[in-house]
Amino acid sequence: MNKSITPPNTYLPDHVSPPGGTLEDVLEERGMSQAELAERTGLSKKTVNLIIKGKAPLTQESALLFEKALGIPAGFWINREKDYREFLARAEARQRQTAFAEWARSFPYAAMVNVGWLAPATALTEKIDRLLTFFAVANPDGWSELYARPQAAFRRSAKFGNKTEVISAWLRQGEVQAEKVRTRPYSPEAFHKAVAEIRKLCAMENPNEFVPRMQQLCADAGVLFLLVPELPSMGVSGVTRWLGERPLIQQCLRFKTNDHFWFTFFHEARHVLQNRRRHVFIEAPGLPEEDVAHEEDANRYAAETLIPAKEYADIIGKGPGTPEIRAFARRIGVHPGIVVGRLQRDKVLAYGHPAGNLKIKFEWATPGEL
Repeated sequence: MNKSITPPNTYLPDHVSPPGGTLEDVLEERGMSQAELAERTGLSKKTVNLIIKGKAPLTQESALLFEKALGIPAGFWINREKDYREFLARAEARQRQTAFAEWARSFPYAAMVNVGWLAPATALTEKIDRLLTFFAVANPDGWSELYARPQAAFRRSAKFGNKTEVISAWLRQGEVQAEKVRTRPYSPEAFHKAVAEIRKLCAMENPNEFVPRMQQLCADAGVLFLLVPELPSMGVSGVTRWLGERPLIQQCLRFKTNDHFWFTFFHEARHVLQNRRRHVFIEAPGLPEEDVAHEEDANRYAAETLIPAKEYADIIGKGPGTPEIRAFARRIGVHPGIVVGRLQRDKVLAYGHPAGNLKIKFEWATPGEL
């Protein structure tokens, strides 16, 4: 399974003195006036004074002059100036980020920490900085361009009116995990064959056994298949999109049962085969009308792949109970929980029917791992 990795913390000091402060200390220790330093270096008295006060940068040329006049390496002065200017830039950036507070508060930061995507933070400025780093953007406008404005089904649906930030975090984590996965170039023919091989895994119960096999079969066909933990109230089961030339199927455990897991996978697999490369398909209710036909096609494909229509007619006609469901599932090569799920969705079985116990429940053992 893919695991998310939080970059190590970088030490950032609360205060860095300007190199001019160090220069002033050196002059005081040596009993040298600013005027004398100016004479020894050829710099103007005003320039030396501005450097000491931190109002003028200590340039590489000045550093070389100080090296000759004071015997302190130019690299020392250059590094002091670099550290000080970086400190000022970060301080200015933190001030600008206070304007990002409302944007940052719209994300479920604590939940993202719980699943291992972000490091804990208490200060709002620190949360803002880590969110920007997570999304790899410089400001909320960059986030908006990448995640709020491009064409995507959930952004045009009233169902997700106030969940764009939550879903975008989940989508971004998929991108982060995808960077670590190698695949072959995408081949529709190879993916058709991979889907047929994956269908043979549907009778298995342990995801730690079949998920790695699914991922490998997909990767060999040029498709990324990732499991990414869901965030609270996200309302999404899966997504299909293209990262460059690579299609990505990203799933979570929204309903936590094997019938939903497998239906979602084959549904998303169909979206890959539909080859709509500029579109993002989110598997969830409330889709816009223009996507309905493609969604219905994906639903039919998933249903037919798991339980062919002719076979399904047989089990319905038997008024199935638990023994009949087990036997039928064994015959068509799927787990009986998948059959139960289909019968329940079609209202052939009540959700309280004892056969419901045939379903297998999946849980995240640790963030990003079943």
